[in-house]
Parts: sequence; structure tokens; C-alpha cells
Amino acid sequence: MGGRVGKWGVAMGIEGDGEARPGSPVRRVATGEGEAVGGGEANARSPRRRGVKVKRALRRKPLPPRGEKQRPASPARSSAPAEEEYSHREEDAITRSRRIWERRWAGRYGAFDNETSIGPMRYTFKPLTPEYLFTEQTVQIFSIRVRAPTDGLRWPLHVHGHIATRDSMDQNRNYLFRRTRDNCQSLTQDDPSLLLTGPSRAIVYLAPITFEVQLKVKGEGESEDEMLAFGAFYYDDGSACEHKLSICYDHKRCMLEYEVALRPRSVEATISLKVVEGSWPENHRGIVVAITSGIDEKIALLRCRDRELPIGPDGVIELSRRVVSVDLGEKLLVAVDASLSDFLARGTAVFNPVCSGMSHGVCDLGSCKIQVTVGWSLFVIVV
Repeated sequence: MGGRVGKWGVAMGIEGDGEARPGSPVRRVATGEGEAVGGGEANARSPRRRGVKVKRALRRKPLPPRGEKQRPASPARSSAPAEEEYSHREEDAITRSRRIWERRWAGRYGAFDNETSIGPMRYTFKPLTPEYLFTEQTVQIFSIRVRAPTDGLRWPLHVHGHIATRDSMDQNRNYLFRRTRDNCQSLTQDDPSLLLTGPSRAIVYLAPITFEVQLKVKGEGESEDEMLAFGAFYYDDGSACEHKLSICYDHKRCMLEYEVALRPRSVEATISLKVVEGSWPENHRGIVVAITSGIDEKIALLRCRDRELPIGPDGVIELSRRVVSVDLGEKLLVAVDASLSDFLARGTAVFNPVCSGMSHGVCDLGSCKIQVTVGWSLFVIVV
């Protein structure tokens, strides 16, 4: 499988045996019986001390099951595999990943399909205990795009399924994207970005993070749905702490492009919005974004493309995403945009991150005022 070279000159591709090229921040999760889907034993360690580096787990190439001889390599094929062959391979991979995860983690974290039970704002209101609460290195996800669909797939793509991470906080799914078949998202070549709904809490990077992908394209009937992307890979790149990376990961029928950044000394910011004066301009859609001063990239918290802004009876605006990682020493900017044709209405609120408690600001759009509230929290890693 061909490699991709990212913005910072890092090889992003995965070689055929499942090992990443030297310097690559991603590597395919092994599906042999001796490997776990997850970050290895490093994930189960007690809170690290300052200045102590977490060693990366060694990974072996998968071995054939005991008593079974190694099969010779299949000859190269000149044409793409049929859809039925894709499905069989994908289902086999899903089964292996589940079995390996359950052997290693089920006793501690429950079922393979469980969502993380750790929520945001865990230490927003609790007294600080410096011996256990820390700023931590986290991974900020900016966007995920679908690129270059192949093997008969054509735009638009009606996508459902999920993308999730498993990190050092626990080994359960922290969903970035999740849609049912009845609520699929239509992607076009001009706008191939998935509307992310997570993470539900910050993604902590103490050991390699697992990205898990299961995406399908909706057909006329459920039996005609086609696999778009399935896979699992580790994100493991401590060398790009203060830069944004474009990670291009090849799947069989498309490429997924992840815009991510490591935040080396971050706190968790949980954002909420509420209309406190006036009213949202009628028939105007809205965009809410967050930006940190350290990286010039927008984090879309809400994008209303074809519907009214979701405002409850109490004025609370329902955001798609609300958790952002912010380094201490940076600033967090939250911007609300209600622009439409010749009507321009934008408001911003700026915050200095703190270790705990709540911060408040106001976005004044003219027709209404929106209160922005941020809950700050540190992290504790316990087992």
C-alpha cells in the first residue's frame, strides 16, 4: 500500500505487513492472537510522574494460530476485489479485533462496544489535589475528511457508521463520528468533511491511541449498503507536539484525512452557549467555532447547513461538539456566526485557560446576546 507524505514531511502510509514506515505517526493495529487492540500495558499504568517518559510498547508481527502452517502469499491480483470479498475481509477483521480486545480488556472495561463512561468536567468543581491532578498531553481532532472514493463509489456518499478512539483514560470507545443508517450524512466532493460529534471528553495521550473506523455507504436497501472504510490504527507521534498534522490513512475504498495536533500541556475546556437577550435572527443558520491561539485551525462546534439553529425553550444552543483541549498559556476564542447574504452578524468571546472552575463571556450579534460558558478541568489517570 502506497505511503503518503504529510505536511511536515512525515511518511503517513502503512506498509503491507502492518508496520508503519520509519517516522510515521500511525501504524496498523495487528490482528494476531498475541496483540491487543489498544495502547498496550502502558495504558494501564498508574499516574505518571513529572519528567517520566512513557515507553512505547513493542509490537510483534502476527503469528499464525498454533498448529496451523504459514500459508504462502497469494499472487497479486490485476483487478480490485469484488464487494463480497471486501465484506468477508472486513467482517473477519472485525471479529479478530473484538476477540483480541476482549481477551485483554474485557475484565476491566466490559464489552467491546461500550462507550467511555468518563465524561467531561470531572474536576471542574472539585478541590485541586496537585499530587494526582495534572495538565496532560492530549490529541486535538480538528476534522476528518473522506478522499478519493474508488471501486465504483461515486459522490455523493450517504455515510453511516462510526469513528472512535481508545486512549489512556480507558479502553472504551470515545466517539468522534457516529450515525445510524436512518440518519446518514451526505458527503459531496466539494464538502467531504464528516460532521463530528465528539470526542465526549479530551483524548489523553500517554500511550499510543487507537483509532477505530467502521463506515458504510447507504444503498437502496440495507442489504445493498457498501463498506466505505474499516480499520484500526495506532496514533503514536510524540515528535510533533506543537504542530498540526494531516494524517492520510488509506483504506480499501477511500482515504481518510485527519487534521490533528498534540497539545503538550493542556487542560480540558467544555463549552456551552445560551441566548440570554434578544432572539436569533429568523431563518438564519449558524456556525460556532473554537480556535486556540497556539494553532491556526478552526474546531467546528456546530454547523447548521440545511436547518435552523437548534435552540431549546430555555435558550440553550445544542452544540454538536463541546470539548476542546487548550494549552495553558494560550487563549481560547469562541466565535458565533449568523451571517446570511448581505446580513452580517458575528460575535466572539476570548478566554484565558485555568485549571478548574467556570469562565463566562458574551457574543453580541446585535439581534441577540449569547452567553458562552467554559468549564475547565485537569486530568487524573488512575486504574
